[in-house]
Amino acid sequence: MVKYYDSFVLKDSINIIMEYCENGDLGKCLKKQMNRPLEEKKLWKFFIEMCLGMRYLHQNKILHRDIKTTNMFLGKEDKIKVGDLGVAKLLNQTQNMAHTIVGTPYYLSPELCEEKPYNHKSDIWSLGCVLYELCTFRHPFEAKNQGSLIMKIVRGQYPAISTKYSEELRDMVGLLLTKDYKKRPAIVDILAKPAMKARMQ
Repeated sequence: MVKYYDSFVLKDSINIIMEYCENGDLGKCLKKQMNRPLEEKKLWKFFIEMCLGMRYLHQNKILHRDIKTTNMFLGKEDKIKVGDLGVAKLLNQTQNMAHTIVGTPYYLSPELCEEKPYNHKSDIWSLGCVLYELCTFRHPFEAKNQGSLIMKIVRGQYPAISTKYSEELRDMVGLLLTKDYKKRPAIVDILAKPAMKARMQ
């Protein structure tokens, strides 16, 4: 996670002091690639680090609600740090679902698009969109207007990832982009997958 250090009010503005991530964000990193595919090893590294950040949030009952490439920051040695919790929500013991529609349209989950209650599994869907983007340099769901985009997300059909990437990686994307959130894995289940464990050693 991007660390919070302090905050102060100066005139009419609130100033927040955060950890400096010298290598920018994942969105800028992808632009610098100029459509040259990321090495699969680096892709898994990024994904594992994102998952570890999300595990911290979800274990503390926090929904990020705006997981996207530009909210994944790169520190020293390109270590991923999850940041920008501006629309995050803390769930208490009696409230395990959220209702407010927030987030960036390309990364919205089907349950959000259908205005249904949602939980941490919505963050998992957004993470799937990020992983897809790392593999293809495109969003899994694209359209000329928001109405068409929402229809595509609700259908849950997206162009396949290139077979130059491993079956394990392609399966992981499919798992995260499972349309039914009840069948979508939790972050602890993702981290427990053999493909993840093998690459975390």
